Amino acid sequence: MATRIFALLLVVGMTAVLALAQTPTLDAAPSATAAPAPTSQPTASQPAATQPAATRSDVSFWQLLTSGEGEFSIQHALRPEYWVQFLQDAIAWTLGFIPRLLSAMLLLLIFWFIYRMVRKILVSGMKAAGVDESIRDMLGMLLKWSILGFGLIIAGNQIGIQIAALLTGVSIIGLAIGFASQETIGNFIAGIMIFWDKPFEVGDWIQIDGHLGQVKRVTFRSTRMQDMDGDIVVYPNMKMLSEKVVNKSANAVTRCNVAVGIAYKESIERARGVMLQLVAADGRIEKNPEPEVVVKNLGASSVDLVLHFWIKEERYEDAMQYEYMERVKVALDQAGIEIPFPHTQVVMESVPRIEFAEDGKAQAA
Repeated sequence: MATRIFALLLVVGMTAVLALAQTPTLDAAPSATAAPAPTSQPTASQPAATQPAATRSDVSFWQLLTSGEGEFSIQHALRPEYWVQFLQDAIAWTLGFIPRLLSAMLLLLIFWFIYRMVRKILVSGMKAAGVDESIRDMLGMLLKWSILGFGLIIAGNQIGIQIAALLTGVSIIGLAIGFASQETIGNFIAGIMIFWDKPFEVGDWIQIDGHLGQVKRVTFRSTRMQDMDGDIVVYPNMKMLSEKVVNKSANAVTRCNVAVGIAYKESIERARGVMLQLVAADGRIEKNPEPEVVVKNLGASSVDLVLHFWIKEERYEDAMQYEYMERVKVALDQAGIEIPFPHTQVVMESVPRIEFAEDGKAQAA
């Protein structure tokens, strides 16, 4: 806490330096040692008296520092009155600036305490809602710079900084950055939409672009998921909103589909019984909903069947499909049920007669 207050005071000190360069100097009081006006006008027989030199410059050294007006020369530096006036101007400016500086510091402390209270309420609410830690940190940072930035603007205006010109420059820079980083801003907004809509959460198994993986982290720029190969795949948040995303963890069970084809001469009921008997003894497969075998298609050379069964662990979907594809093939072979493959039959309607000459060479008739 002490370190943060020290940093805050350092910012205020830097702000005071900026105000020093922008605050106009108080008008200097007339010097008490000004030379009296001449008592007589010069006559023709009497040469004109030389006008006495000014005891101080028209522009003091303090005005030269703060506003940049006037000139400074060696003659100015050699005059004690010049530096006395400088000290008077500096003391007068300091006495007028201290109350404004104290007011600015008080305003910053008030905004600091406001930020701490709002952040505590916001973070506790997001923890209760199960929001990801990275999103909590990002929202906390945005809240910090929003509240303290507003406090700095008010404090700067209190000590005399030209806030209007500063905000104009910041607006122009923000506009340029916005045009240069449209994709980043789009991902940021998409991250807010994912946080608000919650199509998936950290730990869910999702499928996008045909890839199945577990969500590991959601930030304001990207979503990171670990696929079945153990690789971390990073998707921009805009893609997560624009593409089709299948959330496998939304339901308590996941269906596995195993496709197989049998010959037209084989019995569908017999093949169905073999396949259902195969899955009945597996404890990993749910009894409700019950497994089933359906006819999906009548193909060119086979009757296409699909075995449906349900499991609780969605991450084992691919593994179970690969396992039962092999087990169904072995079970059908043992039952004598043919799994056909495409055959190509060439039929020639007319074949030319070939005769052999005496020399043994073939000749078409």
